[in-house]
Amino acid sequence: MVVLGISETHCATAAILRDGEVAGCASEERFSRLKNDAGYPRRAIDALLRELGLQPSAIDLVALADSRVASREWMNRVLHDEAYAREYYGIRLDGPRHGLARRARKLGARLRLTDPALGKSPLPPRERLRVATGHLGLPADRIITLDHHACHAAAAYFGAPFSGRPGLVLTCDNSGDGLCATASSGHLTSLARHEAMPSAPGSLGSFYSFVTLLLGMRAGEHEYKVMGLAPYAPARATERAADALRRVFDLTEEGPGLFAWRARGSRYRLLAEATAGLRFDAIAGGAQRVLEEALLRWTRRMRSLYGGERLALGGGVFMNVKANMRIADEAWVRDLFVFPSCGDESNAVGAAYLGYLRLCERAGVPARPRPFGPAYLGPGLVDDEIEATLRRRDLAARHDVSEHERIEEKIADLLVSDGIVARCAGRMEFGARALGNRSILANPSDPRVVPLLNRMIKNRDFWMPFAPTVLREREGEYLVNPKGLASPYMMLAFQSNPKRRDEIVAAVHPSDGTVRPQILDEAWNPAYYRVIQEFERRTGIGAVLNTSFNLHGEPVICSAEDAIDTFERSGLPHLALGRWLISKR
Repeated sequence: MVVLGISETHCATAAILRDGEVAGCASEERFSRLKNDAGYPRRAIDALLRELGLQPSAIDLVALADSRVASREWMNRVLHDEAYAREYYGIRLDGPRHGLARRARKLGARLRLTDPALGKSPLPPRERLRVATGHLGLPADRIITLDHHACHAAAAYFGAPFSGRPGLVLTCDNSGDGLCATASSGHLTSLARHEAMPSAPGSLGSFYSFVTLLLGMRAGEHEYKVMGLAPYAPARATERAADALRRVFDLTEEGPGLFAWRARGSRYRLLAEATAGLRFDAIAGGAQRVLEEALLRWTRRMRSLYGGERLALGGGVFMNVKANMRIADEAWVRDLFVFPSCGDESNAVGAAYLGYLRLCERAGVPARPRPFGPAYLGPGLVDDEIEATLRRRDLAARHDVSEHERIEEKIADLLVSDGIVARCAGRMEFGARALGNRSILANPSDPRVVPLLNRMIKNRDFWMPFAPTVLREREGEYLVNPKGLASPYMMLAFQSNPKRRDEIVAAVHPSDGTVRPQILDEAWNPAYYRVIQEFERRTGIGAVLNTSFNLHGEPVICSAEDAIDTFERSGLPHLALGRWLISKR
């Protein structure tokens, strides 16, 4: 059985499930080169079908995440048109205090007299279906639509390595199909939803996004910067800001739990007035504390009501690795799985799982969904294509180009001598985290690589920490992980082990000593494992600094062309492209 799962919201993504196993997954942005590109992921679908050697006719079912979606034009406009985004989010301090225009627009939308949001244009269901059928040449009866948070929950539970054992499944995001959070129980091949929070009163995701806007950053993209900035604030300033923010937004626990704005009016204005006179780092710290504590209280409440020692998490709020660390520390959490890159891009996988279960039910055969596994699910690199690209671009005329059968050893040598090497090899990884195949690698013991990466290569904000890849056999030497939780996708944070912190100092948050590691099993990526193993033989350090191979504001690279283009536009000294090494003269 072949199921194609599709998410058409921001960071549009396609996933192919074959006989219950995720065989391919990639986001449209990697091919269009537009960050968080939205809409029907035509290029991603085509690339996955080519990679897997499938014709569209082989697809038994297409599962579309979300009961309804906005047009691609509107979604990309709100993400990339700064002037429109400011107007849409109400980034102003003047105007009506109680948001009468916004409430009137919502009433008009319920009466079908106006659009639900300023300039927002929903995609008509018939047009949505026409795009898919026209592209794939499949009949309409092979296409289904699914609930947004059902897809988040399916990705989290069926993607978890729980082997069908009971688990508590929580989803939390900004909004999807009118909801911002759900609680379900998973067992074998069933998911039973217990309760759901509407997003209209407020959502934890929207709160954090408005704080991101308040700090002059881009909502829907830069929330991770707020999280990275938060630990720099002094404790007293953080608590003062958190108290101010709680007066505006919090989890209410009287009756059914609800994330809610506590006052009416422009949300941006409410936050601006509440935090007037507070430093920017304190606001970030306060927002992070509000998010962590509200999420913890909600999680504890869901567990007390519905039980569960195994916890599966999905939805964009759980991209916050510091909050995930707090949840992991709860004594009752026996096992924790956070779906990799669990924003809306993960709904393509959740939709594929649900579509597979539906096919099995129709056919009267037992369903056997497989856990997510290694994330190397995109297009791969072919040696002949790499060589042709090198010749077409005439790289040897500008750079030193050499071929190495044992390229992993050469990368390790360069990490020791020069400190930084970009690596593009094998199949592209899915999601926001680079996991070694589309990565920039660096010597984690040398703090000098941090300003070099920030200023000459990544153009990142100075306060943002980097992350390490740690060999599975060495995790105890670098991480404090008493429960032995798996972290193959960089979705959890841990305290670093002070005894050997200096060996990975460049990949540790300089303010609080935490790390967001990829713990690497050899079987998941043997070639990347050999790079770190060779580096360890030379240095005694069983880890490397690993950051995504892209320039700031651009998607992670996909192809050999992307790798060369980014290499030449940055301060990168070396690029390992398949078995070829390209070095600047």
